[in-house]
Amino acid sequence: MRIILAVMMMAMAGGCMGKRPANLATTRPVTDVDPQLAENDYWLAKPASVEVRGDFEKLWQASEDAAHEFLFKIDRRDKRSGLMTTEPLISKQFWEFWRKDVGTLRDANEATLASIRRTIYFQFRREKDGGFTVAPKVIVEKDSKVDPIYKADIEGPSTYWYAMRRDEVVEKRVAAAVRKKLNP
Repeated sequence: MRIILAVMMMAMAGGCMGKRPANLATTRPVTDVDPQLAENDYWLAKPASVEVRGDFEKLWQASEDAAHEFLFKIDRRDKRSGLMTTEPLISKQFWEFWRKDVGTLRDANEATLASIRRTIYFQFRREKDGGFTVAPKVIVEKDSKVDPIYKADIEGPSTYWYAMRRDEVVEKRVAAAVRKKLNP
């Protein structure tokens, strides 16, 4: 009886992996990601989630006003290339009920637990019919710090921000604010 029990225990100790490969998420280091995913350009090249159409000057002013409504400060104004950007803004934490710069409760909780920031990129484009559109794109970035123990082995800054994703919920809210300012 003890022998049978020992054999069964040994069979169970082997687990149920069999010949299937291990879950890659548990066998790869956390830093083993495609480097382009951490770059703003990768996320900005993705199609817009929403666009607003109108006269260029009115769109420009409405976009700037919408950014201020969401408590962002304008960093770059380049009408020639059709780009307006905001300064990065540390994202709302869950108790900051008056702020509108995160899309969901999950986003607010994430920003409460880690240093998260958002930047709005307003991309303006002339259409074939001569009109204009603006596409607000919101990049979400996370602060990363190099452990002081390893800092001596690594060249470069000990802290940096890397892009995580776009916030399409906030993009749609910003676009709605631009539309509202165009048509009060």
